[in-house]
Amino acid sequence: MPKPSYYMLNFKRVPIKHEKPEERKKDFYKVVTLGYTKEEAMKEASRCLGCGLCIQGCPARLDIPGYVQAIARGDFAESLKIIMRDLPFPQICGNICTHRCEDNCVYKEPVAIRHLKRFVGEQFKDYAPVVNHQKRKPTGKKVAIIGSGPAGLTAAYYLTQFGIECTVYEAAPVPMGELNLGIPKYRLSKEVIEKEFNFIKNAGVKFYFNKKVGKDVSFEEIYNNYDAIFLGIGNMKPNLTGTPGSDGKYFYHALEFLKLANLGEKVEIGKKVAIIGGGFTAMDSARTAMRLGAEKVYVLYRRRAEDRPSYPSTNAEEEMEETVEEGIEFMWKVTPIEYVKDSNGYIKGIRYWKNDMVGSAKEGRLKPVPIKDYEFFLEVDTVIEATGQNVDLSFLPPQFLEKLKMNRNEIWVDKNMMTSIPKVFAGGDAVNETKDFISAVADGYRAFKGILRYFNIEFKEEEKVECNEMANIMKESVNKDVICDTYIKL
Repeated sequence: MPKPSYYMLNFKRVPIKHEKPEERKKDFYKVVTLGYTKEEAMKEASRCLGCGLCIQGCPARLDIPGYVQAIARGDFAESLKIIMRDLPFPQICGNICTHRCEDNCVYKEPVAIRHLKRFVGEQFKDYAPVVNHQKRKPTGKKVAIIGSGPAGLTAAYYLTQFGIECTVYEAAPVPMGELNLGIPKYRLSKEVIEKEFNFIKNAGVKFYFNKKVGKDVSFEEIYNNYDAIFLGIGNMKPNLTGTPGSDGKYFYHALEFLKLANLGEKVEIGKKVAIIGGGFTAMDSARTAMRLGAEKVYVLYRRRAEDRPSYPSTNAEEEMEETVEEGIEFMWKVTPIEYVKDSNGYIKGIRYWKNDMVGSAKEGRLKPVPIKDYEFFLEVDTVIEATGQNVDLSFLPPQFLEKLKMNRNEIWVDKNMMTSIPKVFAGGDAVNETKDFISAVADGYRAFKGILRYFNIEFKEEEKVECNEMANIMKESVNKDVICDTYIKL
């Protein structure tokens, strides 16, 4: 009897396979998770009830039920078309998205939305003939994109389809910003990055690499020669704790450490490595250190495990599970006092205090307070601080910088993603608080619409029909709103 082309509803999630920890933890280029087969993807997609609650967790408001149910039907081309309405990086997103959509799923074991998106991207070597976006005639308008991360390239791709000439200025020798420099290759392979970068480039977006604005080309020159500018500059200025001993040999900030590793350059580390921090960058640094030859890796965080960034979420749990599987050891509620150096300037250990968590749940997040009566010592020879980063605006001349309105540490933008400087738009980590891939994509898409409005270019916003139909049902049955947003048909 032939296998059916559909699957009866199954409430149990189709397992996501992983490379074995003992094999993957020594290979920087071995991708940890394995993709679904066609049969697995269709079976997992068939679990989707189509309620649309997942959409509320997605900053880009993708029509998740639409593309997931297309997979269940075996219509992978249609699924790709639905994804590409709002997102030009299905395979990248399918590998690294924080998938907050899954946290909204009605199932205890949520539908594997991220993994299904990855599956769709893997089915096509080239997206262009499938999505068949029709490019408009040239408008004569020119937009400069500073930074080649997901926000900038999302705006660039969709603007190009409207006949707007987009030129990207990238300071690094490689495209895609922190996707290429900050995310380890065991999470996002070079091949996937190249595939989706080439899709953007082949759509007509122009690129300059090793072109640092403020050094190799002035911001004034760009401002005077383009009709609009989009700042997709990320957060590239490291936050350092200033702990005594930070000048020791084998001390790194995570940004520098991961950049060197991703570019394939030699990274000198010792056998016992300490990571300071508790977020995703700390996990990436710890697992990368293991793959570069460290025998023992510790993660030191000043708060409790349940206080770490992005917890609770399925993404944070998955990351923790994989990290623990690889033998990383965690030390919670710790404050370093000093990175102790030997007579030759090499780090030989960390003096630290243990912390007490002070406050109450009513007051919000508990505060870590060092217990200074006792000191402890951890023997390590490498320290990597994954303690955050800020936006670097040093490329802006004073006359522009004084006009730029800030919202605390982020660049202020209006609803069209325009900054307080006329014709300058911005998005991504330099603008939003969530600092994740899909939020950057959402910013880029909003900026695309905002720039079209700024140029007085007409466009028609289409309803996401599949989503809106289910939204009405959800409103009537359980009195829950599902906000679907709109998209622009290309």
